[in-house]
Amino acid sequence: MVSIVRYIFILSILFLVGCSRLDLHLAEKAYAQAKTTKQAEPIIAALNTLVMLDRELYQSKLNSAQMALVELQKAKSYMAESNFYLAYLASHKSYRTLPTKESKSVLIQVGRKLRYLLNVQANIVKSFQYLPKSIPALLSKYENKPAVEWDLIEVNSVIEQFVSSAKAIKRSLTIIELEKGTSLSAEIKLWQLALHSQLQMINQIKTHLINLALYSSANVLEKINVQLTEDSANLLSLVRENLAEEAMRPNFIKAKKEYQPYYHLNENLALASSSSRGNSHATWYSSWHSIEVEILENSASFSEYPLAFTDRAKKLSLFKDEAMTTELNLEQGLLNLSLFIGNHQAVYSLINKLNRDRMILNYGESSA
Repeated sequence: MVSIVRYIFILSILFLVGCSRLDLHLAEKAYAQAKTTKQAEPIIAALNTLVMLDRELYQSKLNSAQMALVELQKAKSYMAESNFYLAYLASHKSYRTLPTKESKSVLIQVGRKLRYLLNVQANIVKSFQYLPKSIPALLSKYENKPAVEWDLIEVNSVIEQFVSSAKAIKRSLTIIELEKGTSLSAEIKLWQLALHSQLQMINQIKTHLINLALYSSANVLEKINVQLTEDSANLLSLVRENLAEEAMRPNFIKAKKEYQPYYHLNENLALASSSSRGNSHATWYSSWHSIEVEILENSASFSEYPLAFTDRAKKLSLFKDEAMTTELNLEQGLLNLSLFIGNHQAVYSLINKLNRDRMILNYGESSA
């Protein structure tokens, strides 16, 4: 407090002495000393004196310093209302214009409330990096190529990329959900909604590719189901059940061999699309595989196999209907990170400021 009074006293003397070159030199020296205090009052007092001596050079600096004080008061008011979004913007502007101890303290308090956004953004970046290139062309390729001709290694990689991309978006959303207590601003809520849409689009693309394979597989299984049912029914009408079952064994072996490429494709897709770690299948695979088994394996009682035809056909039909009606809307999300950022400029302006203040927020008052 004594030092502040001393600076103000010196500045008052300088003002009374007059506007000489020596006065300006002393005033500039006093201004430099005032800045070392990191307190607004002596800095603005020094600038007021300098404006008297050289208005052209120092008026804008005085205006900026006064504006910084106004922004600091705004930040404190917003902080009291738990509006950390606006509080941070005001405190950042204040500190970067006039770096005082108080503006730094407020910046740290509110900035740490929003620091989680940096982690959200890091996961968003990862999500876009995981996405395959040229997705529309990729979809067209698989839509126009028989599933049995798909390259298993390639399609597995594509599905895994979508799974990884979706996981990264989910992590972003989880982080935001955990921070709901910080009163999400309207801008961040819109950003959050966009992330939900992005996740839906990614999952739709993944599901669409899987459904293409399942639809083709279902068509093959339908033919096999009809053929095996007709053959088994004919044999059962001619000979005893055990003889009919034995006679049908080569037919089932042949059917399995015919279907084998589709079986391998679907199992690979189930492994690639699983969100669980380890060698586990996706949740959709269990019900699908049960249909494969029902058609390609003898039932406990062979005489019941033809009788279960309608039930098997209905299950296949349901899978086909679901595969055909699954929505795919690429406009629901975005395939390019730059476009996504462009749609949320307010949030990314905030994130850029948080990145600039990262060291201060991490190390607090001890940071430079």
